[in-house]
Amino acid sequence: MANRVLTTNFLTRESNANHDGSTQQICDRLTGFTTDNAPLTIAIQGVASARKVEDAAFKRFSGKDFASDDLKKEDGLEDKYMSTSLGILNGLLCLPETEPVYRKAQLARQVFKDFKFSTSDGFEAEARKVINMAQQFQAATEYTLAELGIEEWVDKAVAQANKVLNLVTVRVDNESAKVKGELAAARKATDEAIRKAYDILNALNVLQPSAELTQLISVLFSIEDRAKLYYISGGKLSGGSTTTTPENPDTPETPGTGGTTTPENPDTSENPGTGGTTTPENPDTPENPGTGGTGGTGDEG
Repeated sequence: MANRVLTTNFLTRESNANHDGSTQQICDRLTGFTTDNAPLTIAIQGVASARKVEDAAFKRFSGKDFASDDLKKEDGLEDKYMSTSLGILNGLLCLPETEPVYRKAQLARQVFKDFKFSTSDGFEAEARKVINMAQQFQAATEYTLAELGIEEWVDKAVAQANKVLNLVTVRVDNESAKVKGELAAARKATDEAIRKAYDILNALNVLQPSAELTQLISVLFSIEDRAKLYYISGGKLSGGSTTTTPENPDTPETPGTGGTTTPENPDTSENPGTGGTTTPENPDTPENPGTGGTGGTGDEG
């Protein structure tokens, strides 16, 4: 370990979820370290600030809630036109069954049931249903929308549906690209903040070594080793064989949980009765205990 220095190169190779988790682990370890070194304190504060920005960007990216005000407005109008049409049909079904229009309304009402129409459907799903339902109405020979009194409202609902579909396309193209860009920038800023902290730690480890500093650096190395082994290589060595878990004295959290601690079990490297070494649970490339190759752990996370 004497010749090894902390680096951040591995972070650029992680997926967004794993990067969010790994950097949160690093941030937790750094902020939990007590030091009177001013440059290191400032650097650690920089890591914490960058992590908040990245975590917010990652949550936004994962949620992908890009609904604009215009999209919500057009969808709301579509809902009203379709709800009005349905309401008129339901009103006609209150007539005596002997009325000729009753059967026609019943057939038109069935279209809503067949398509399982609901105003709570997603923007695109509902819009496509409206267009397809209109085509179904037009193909009917037993009735016309005009005689049922809903032609105008269905036509307007179709017009709104087309507006919704256009806005959905714009939203996905523009907003998703924007959010991806925000997340990429946030990741880069986090990596740079960690790099600055690591540069100071590497220097202090040479100039002012201490037991506490050695322990911190050892934990940071273990986070890097686990990331390289499980979240980048998928638990495989370059030759393709499965290897054991690197020593991890502080059992860093599971990536992607935003810093929530998920204890591993460093004392169960051997699992009596299974005849093999234990491979801890890997959230991205899980091993399948009991199927051969690796023994199952006693604790599943």
